[in-house]
Amino acid sequence: MPELISRAAALSRIEREGGRPACLMCAVRDRAVGDVHAIFEDDAILVMLPRYVRRWGQIMVLPKSHATSFAEVDPALWARVNELAHRAARVVERVRAPRRVYVASTGSGGGELTQSSMHLHVHVIPLYEPDDKPSSIFSWQDGVWVAAPAEWIALRDDYVRAWSAQGE
Repeated sequence: MPELISRAAALSRIEREGGRPACLMCAVRDRAVGDVHAIFEDDAILVMLPRYVRRWGQIMVLPKSHATSFAEVDPALWARVNELAHRAARVVERVRAPRRVYVASTGSGGGELTQSSMHLHVHVIPLYEPDDKPSSIFSWQDGVWVAAPAEWIALRDDYVRAWSAQGE
């Protein structure tokens, strides 16, 4: 069963797993900060389960090339990122049956932060509670969900099956 841990505990775990990389998303891409549970991957994009989430079932779509502003991203690549985020949202709806799904690009010019990074990426977040709001979803104030390796693998496998059922 996934477990809710405090923000401080999550940050401590992340640091133990990979230190304080200059770019957390690049470190994830390079498999330098713990397990990566990929749902889809090609030369340009990684679709995966982030291991510290505000809602169980969250997916992240990560362009592999390091970019910190939209001016740095090729429009065709960003269109593909959004196409895959849409597909990920459909997978979340099919597998998790949430009330709704948030899809948001989060980035920070202020440095590496929780739920954000200077490296552009997209979060696909299932919402289960009627009062879920961006202020509660994009903050680690109330803790984050983590799970045992077998739980991540089971969720990833469910998502991979649903992803494959949609076709490429």
